[in-house]
Amino acid sequence: MKTYILIFLCSLVLLFSCSTEPVKESAVEPVEKTSSTKRAWSPTPQCCELHSEFLGVVVLSKVCISETETQLELFTKELKKVCVLKEGMVFRDDLGTSYSFLKSEGVGFCPKRTQMKNLPFTLHFQSISSEAKSFDLIEDKNAKHAHKPWIFEKVDLTQCVWK
Repeated sequence: MKTYILIFLCSLVLLFSCSTEPVKESAVEPVEKTSSTKRAWSPTPQCCELHSEFLGVVVLSKVCISETETQLELFTKELKKVCVLKEGMVFRDDLGTSYSFLKSEGVGFCPKRTQMKNLPFTLHFQSISSEAKSFDLIEDKNAKHAHKPWIFEKVDLTQCVWK
């Protein structure tokens, strides 16, 4: 019996002498999450050529983004009467953020329509997030004066070469 007690005690000593060192807490600095699409907007607009079409007629040709605004350049491939909905225009990113419409250049507000073909016009919105990977530009079909409203969905920004 003494032998068993001796073996038991030796086993306990070996067990505790082989135990690992207590875990030490250390301060781990957080690693900043980086994304291949994260950009830093500057006061000078950075532009990207696009070619997104709606029904083969309205073309979203360029996006320019600065710290203060996003400019979307569009044109029509066919002779069309064009106007901009002052209200009922949705510009949102893939993160779910909607941006306010600021102004338009090159075309007036509805109901006044301008006959256009291959003439660029620009819509200005608040600056889109630097982490956005895509955006939607949608005219509300139920808005007053909406006539064949355009819809550009999931316009990809990840392939942009910003200039």
